[in-house]
Amino acid sequence: MAEVEISLVKGNLPPVLFPRTATAMTCWLAMGWLAWLSPQPVSAVAASPKVVIVLSQESSPYADMVQGFRASLAGAGVQAEIEIHNLKGNSENAPNMLRPFKNEPPTMFLTVGSLATQAVLADHDEVPVIASLTAHLEKYKKKGNLTGVSLEFSLESQFEVMRRILPEVATVGVLYSPKENQETIDLATTLAKKLGVKLVSKPVETPRDIPDALESLANNVDLLWGITDQVVVSPQTAEPILLFSFRNKIPFAGLSAPWVKAGSLYALERDYGDIGTQCGEIATKIFNKATPRSIHVTSPRKVLFSINLKTARSMKIELSRKITESATQVFQ
Repeated sequence: MAEVEISLVKGNLPPVLFPRTATAMTCWLAMGWLAWLSPQPVSAVAASPKVVIVLSQESSPYADMVQGFRASLAGAGVQAEIEIHNLKGNSENAPNMLRPFKNEPPTMFLTVGSLATQAVLADHDEVPVIASLTAHLEKYKKKGNLTGVSLEFSLESQFEVMRRILPEVATVGVLYSPKENQETIDLATTLAKKLGVKLVSKPVETPRDIPDALESLANNVDLLWGITDQVVVSPQTAEPILLFSFRNKIPFAGLSAPWVKAGSLYALERDYGDIGTQCGEIATKIFNKATPRSIHVTSPRKVLFSINLKTARSMKIELSRKITESATQVFQ
């Protein structure tokens, strides 16, 4: 029986020979068989993951963090669809903003700032959430869909920089709200003891308690250590804290460059781009089937600091040249 070659070859598949008497149905079945064996386009196999980034507000550090996140995904060869939303500092914007993702959830959320993290976690308990720049992030870890990079540096990093800048510090004072920071203080007390440093901690319930708590530390500590605490450290409490520091010549370790500019001796600083990179690395793990529950909340891995030389001179504190040269910002 004579045969005819049908040119439906794709890839390395051989031509198919059919009898001339073959029915149209036979040809169509063969064509379906060839299509089944042929490679499918990538887009038909798996869609690109979608990441929804929720910002607490508009700021340059947040922009640097998002840029680092994008670069990290690109470096890992991840082609993700990225959508950015901004709460503009108002939690009331969250319901309308997040409503579309109820029925069509993204592959994951990336939240930047405490406001964004709280809003997304209140709305989603299954979609993976990578949180960043969020205070006390480890307290949210009971949510099985959460992981990320916290706002705070590790206690080890904070004490290491403290001793680099002021190697002779023996007694450190700290004010804190027990409701917010009791666990942190307990851990810090244990760590300080291992390092040969005495930690004198004073609990305060309200900002009104701060002046008396500060006075109880006068002449008793070498350094006043500031930690993330909504009761103790705020724009409203900056004046009494810094006045106490100058009057008693007890340097204050602030929380950011603005505190150093205002008179703190030093503060740790974050590399926001690298925090974005850290979040991108976590996202890549999740894209590769890791679960948020299996990924520990981590701290910023790059530890920078700024110093105020005017404060150092007024308190007669000698800072080594190495410290001055390694600071990211130096206030004169």
